[in-house]
Amino acid sequence: MNENVYIFDIDESNFSSVVIENSHKIPVLVDFWAEWCQPCQSLLPVLYKLAEELAGQFILAKVNSDEQQTLTQHNAVKSLPTVKLIVNGEVVDEFTGAQTESHIRAMLEPYLVRESDNIMATAVAEYEQGNLDAAISLMKQAAESDPENMRVQIMAMKVLIENGRKDEASIILEGLPNEMQASAEILAVKAQLDIIEQAGGADIDVLQARIAADENDLQARQQLSAVLVSKTQFEPALEQLYEIMKRDRGYGDDAGRKGMLSLFEILGSDNSLVGEYRRKMSLLLF
Repeated sequence: MNENVYIFDIDESNFSSVVIENSHKIPVLVDFWAEWCQPCQSLLPVLYKLAEELAGQFILAKVNSDEQQTLTQHNAVKSLPTVKLIVNGEVVDEFTGAQTESHIRAMLEPYLVRESDNIMATAVAEYEQGNLDAAISLMKQAAESDPENMRVQIMAMKVLIENGRKDEASIILEGLPNEMQASAEILAVKAQLDIIEQAGGADIDVLQARIAADENDLQARQQLSAVLVSKTQFEPALEQLYEIMKRDRGYGDDAGRKGMLSLFEILGSDNSLVGEYRRKMSLLLF
């Protein structure tokens, strides 16, 4: 092992403990290299510099590919150097060949724990214990202290939205850097805020009563869907939009289908509701 306690020489005996187990705590950068490889020798000082500078924020694990051929083959390494970033036991990014310090920093950045992440972790603990005011205060502190940490921005906005404080979530959204505004995650939050705006403070009981009196009151269904989104009740919100689409494709310029697509964006493609309602939508369309 190197003198730096966050730099390890890896073989088959410690790969699991150093790389896989530690990756569930902090990111692990695995460098497959060899003595004869000139680009490897150029890359190593850059990796050492980052390991020293970011001490404790990630682990640098070095695998001598000549000496550890089984590990090299098992990790599908085809050329040297190959560097793999492992988080929670999975390869989340990688590159081959010598790379610049800025490239490696950019690869690490989304996975490094920052002070704002620590504040957010405390906030989440407060939230889970039911201390809403304390949690939101800490979340806003985390968001304001580190505008470029998308993780804390998204968490703060989601909790604010869930608790009916959309105006405060909008303030955070408006203050984000321009380059972050275009990300899929932030666009999903913006879509959710736009839908909530459509609710216009409508009352759920009143809307449900209107629908009970007239199942084809599509305006009430659209408003009810927006109110349900404001309360993060996505499945019943999707169901109302599905009913609109089923009853009248022409209503509100195809508001049912377009509303469902907006919710798919908010939920993300991995959400089981998205798959379920895409199938329902397809049956209506085709």
